[in-house]
Amino acid sequence: KEGDTIGIVSPASAIFETEPYNIAKETFEAMGVKVKFGKFTYNRYGHLAGTDEERAEELNEMFRNKDIKAIIALRGGSGSARILDKLDYEAIRKNPKIFAGYSDITALHLAIHKKTGLVTFHSPVAVSTWNSFSYDYFKKLLFESQAITYQNPDSKGDELAQTKNRIRTINPGTVKGNLLGGNL
Repeated sequence: KEGDTIGIVSPASAIFETEPYNIAKETFEAMGVKVKFGKFTYNRYGHLAGTDEERAEELNEMFRNKDIKAIIALRGGSGSARILDKLDYEAIRKNPKIFAGYSDITALHLAIHKKTGLVTFHSPVAVSTWNSFSYDYFKKLLFESQAITYQNPDSKGDELAQTKNRIRTINPGTVKGNLLGGNL
């Protein structure tokens, strides 16, 4: 909820410029939450955001930290699968919180679910472009606990037909069940 503190971690590839960190922080502050970067978020080890041990420790510490209410990956890229055997799944299970991200972060989503049974969220990463479409769904689901019905936005702007952020129905109907997956 607004006023909570979220943790931003780098479990995958590094970012070599400073501006994306500032933009990510400002984006989440605009959502009304406080931001705490992990202690190794700015580290570099080749193309990764620190050694495997550092990246795993950072994520473990964020789950253990009672002040952190949600954790979001700074970016995807590669490297998440390399830390799966270094995660403290018991601590993660005992400290459930929102965990969000996409791309290579899928490895973490699947491992956390498999080892703990917790639900995680495939979502934009911290350095994504957070337009109103992404933020509105993020807010409805994670801030307001609303069930989501994905549909095309009502606004067409200056266009005669919806051209951006379209959602296409492949098989119409209603389903109920567990959804497991992400970027593979």
